[in-house]
Amino acid sequence: MSERRRAKDSTPDASIRRLVACPECGLQYDVGGRSAGAQFHCSCGETLTIREPKPHDAAVVRCSSCGAPRDGGATECGYCGASFTLHERDLHTICPECTTRISDRARYCHHCGVLVAPVGSAGFETARSCPACGQASRLVSRSLGGEEITVLECGRCAGLWLGNEVFEHLERRSRQQAASGEGKPVEPARMPPTALGGGESSRHYRPCPLCTSLMHRRNYGRHSGVIVDTCRQHGLWFDQGELAAIVGWI
Repeated sequence: MSERRRAKDSTPDASIRRLVACPECGLQYDVGGRSAGAQFHCSCGETLTIREPKPHDAAVVRCSSCGAPRDGGATECGYCGASFTLHERDLHTICPECTTRISDRARYCHHCGVLVAPVGSAGFETARSCPACGQASRLVSRSLGGEEITVLECGRCAGLWLGNEVFEHLERRSRQQAASGEGKPVEPARMPPTALGGGESSRHYRPCPLCTSLMHRRNYGRHSGVIVDTCRQHGLWFDQGELAAIVGWI
């Protein structure tokens, strides 16, 4: 197979809406246009990896409007009255649970019955390069949780870039919650402290993704034990797990 053919086969089909569900909190994201193997963060902090889809068409066994099971050979749903059809015309969405092709208008998968409710897109690629992975990976812009703020994320190493104002906002909110006792405690990263960061590459100074100047490295709060890369003018880079570890330390 030629290199051109391989590249074409590995390119995601932009016409298909692929959904990925977080195994921890259940939130669903539209990852259409992003390649299998890419990573991104859920709003709960879990790192999700986009799996290679194996979609298949299936006979309708559940109502795509309300999720109720089909009763024998019924042509209409006995619960909501919607018509059952063997195949939908607009099968451009892939179920996040069973990977069946389903209607873009379906609220429930008509094969496994799971609720289809994506909270948004997993992000859009920018021209910025990942400070840890280099030119091999472009950063993706996406919103962070329920906040109306945007971060840049690497789909290869799951690192995060936060502008100075964005991090100051998160830092201030975390301190306020700690002082008032609001919210549930945030667990540190699910890895030993020695594993935090980007491995061998984390020992070297990294370029800021905005100005390309080498960033300084510092122990956040002097006593947190989390070493972060900072550009005084633009922002901070966090390897996978570091941001959660800092919030937990606060």
